[in-house]
Order: sequence, then structure tokens, then C-alpha cells
Amino acid sequence: MSEAGKETRSRLLATAVEMLDEVTEKDVSAAEILRRTGIAKGSLYHFWDSIDELIQEAYLVRYSRFVEKSGGVIRELLEKCETKEQFFAGLTEVTILTQDPARKGNRYERARILGMAEKDEKFRKALGQVQQGLTDLFTEQFIEVQNRGWFNKSFDPRAAAVLIQAYTLGKIVDDVVDNQMDPLIWNALIGLIVEKTLS
Repeated sequence: MSEAGKETRSRLLATAVEMLDEVTEKDVSAAEILRRTGIAKGSLYHFWDSIDELIQEAYLVRYSRFVEKSGGVIRELLEKCETKEQFFAGLTEVTILTQDPARKGNRYERARILGMAEKDEKFRKALGQVQQGLTDLFTEQFIEVQNRGWFNKSFDPRAAAVLIQAYTLGKIVDDVVDNQMDPLIWNALIGLIVEKTLS
């Protein structure tokens, strides 16, 4: 693909990604993407067979951004913490951040993206690669934490990597109810589970 082609594709994709911040998926149209970018209609269908394929790729980009951001959190803790107590205090801060009621939109989007994989094998494989990258990254980081003596060596680091990701998404079951629990109670429970299970 030429540099001009890469640039055109990148602009179309970036516009679709941005639109998903502003409107629902059903309101992301080829016409609006083309209007915003000033790119000819034929170019869009040169890179994707349909607007749905473009939207799916936009969701993968959004999910990848979550992956990159999440992967950096434990790395930052490992770089700045010198003791087990500091590390667990840092994990508590991560829990407070990820479980914030104001971040429920992020949880909904992650759930939607994961749900899209159920009936679309091609999308599942692409999303699976992104997700596997995050799980592998957390696994490597948790091995390092174990090697420092801050995590119990009796648990499987990959299982811990999946657990951490699952609880950050899991609060969505409370996000949908009218009478939501006190976030402090939830965060305290997560902290207790993490400390008692992993330390």
C-alpha cells in the first residue's frame, strides 16, 4: 500500500474511532465519515467491504487503547514501588480508578466489544489477539511481582492476570441497576480478595 493509501486509510479509521465517542454505532455512517474527512466514497470501500467492517476495526482500535493503558498501570507500579506494601497500595488506587461509577461507559463499551465476538469468528480472532496481548503482558508482570516476593508463588500468574481483568469489567452487573451498591464497599471487597489471594 502506498504512503498516500496508508494515510487515507488511517484518516478514515481515526474518524470512525472518534465518532464512536460522540454517537452510537448505528449513527456512524459512511456518508458522515466521508463528509468529515473529505475523502471520496470509493476509497472507503477500497479498504473495507462495508461500513460494518470499518466500525469493527474502529472498535478494535478502541479496545487496543484500553489494553495499552491497562498494561502500563502495573508497569508503572513496578517501576516506582520498592516494597510490597507500596505495591498493594498502588493496586488499591488502580481499583478505585477502574471501578469509579463515572467509568461505567468504559465497562459498557468493553462488554459490547466482547459481545460482538460471539457470532463473528473473524472479529473474535482479531479481538482475541489484542486480548491475549494484554493477558500475556499482565502474566509477565505478575511473574516479576512473584519474583520480588510480593505475590504468593502458589498461584498461576496467568490466572491472576485474567482475574484482575475480570473484576475490572465485572462491576457492570451493578452498573445496570437503579439501587447501586456503595463503591467503597465494592472496592474494599476487591482489595481484600486481591490481598488475601495473591499475597
